[in-house]
Amino acid sequence: MVLDWFKNEKDEQESNVIEAQKEFELACSETHEDKKSRANRVRIGLRCRAVIDKIFIEGAEQFERYHNDKLQAIWDGNSEPKTPVPKNFQIIKSSKGDVLGYIPIDSAKQIYDIASDFQTKKISKKHAIGLTQLIADNICNMLGLETSFNVLDFLKDKGEE
Repeated sequence: MVLDWFKNEKDEQESNVIEAQKEFELACSETHEDKKSRANRVRIGLRCRAVIDKIFIEGAEQFERYHNDKLQAIWDGNSEPKTPVPKNFQIIKSSKGDVLGYIPIDSAKQIYDIASDFQTKKISKKHAIGLTQLIADNICNMLGLETSFNVLDFLKDKGEE
C-alpha cells in the first residue's frame, strides 16, 4: 500500500516534468501573435526567470559545499566528491500555486558554471549578472519575446539598474 503511494507520487512527478518541458517547447514553437499566444509565452518566460534564479542560488550553494568537501577529501586522502549537476526543472510559485518550470539543460549547466565561478570569486557579481542575463536573453529569444526579463535581481545593489 505504501509502495503504491510512492509509485503514484513518482509517476506524478515524471508527468509534471514532461508537461513542463512540453509547455516550454510549445511556447518556443508558437508563431501566432494573438493575445493568448503572447500571454502564454510571457507566462512561460516568467517561469524561466524564476527557474534561472533558483538554479543560480542552488548552484552557488552546492558548489560551496562541493569545494569544501573536495578540500576535505584531498586533506583526508579520500576520493573527490562528484561535481554537482543542475536540475533544469524547478518548483516555482505562481498565481495558481506551485508549478514546475523548465529551461534547457545546456542553459542550466551554464548557469551552474557561472554560479560556481561567482561563489569561488573567480568572477565579480556584475560579471555573473551579465553572463546570466545573456542566457536569459537567449531563452527570451527562443520564446519569441520582444523584451527580455531581468534575472538575479537579488544580487543587484539597491538603485542599480
